[in-house]
Amino acid sequence: QKLLQEDSAYEYDLIVIGGGSGGLACAQEAAILGKKVMVLDFVVPTPQGTSWGLGGTCVNVGCVPKKLMHQAALLGQELKDA
Repeated sequence: QKLLQEDSAYEYDLIVIGGGSGGLACAQEAAILGKKVMVLDFVVPTPQGTSWGLGGTCVNVGCVPKKLMHQAALLGQELKDA
């Protein structure tokens, strides 16, 4: 048995590998320009689902959350010193 029947084939103008911030920006811009886009992103599946998804490490568990926590700590220190 064929896994992909001819009548179920898809055509895309752009396939983006990686749903990080760069990949999503590229996909969005291409879509705005009228292109048919597919984004491929890998997340380890679990019975509970994924804990984070599109946006990449920086947005979900890296740079951005770290900077938010750092800013909160700085604000807390300023309030303490006031």
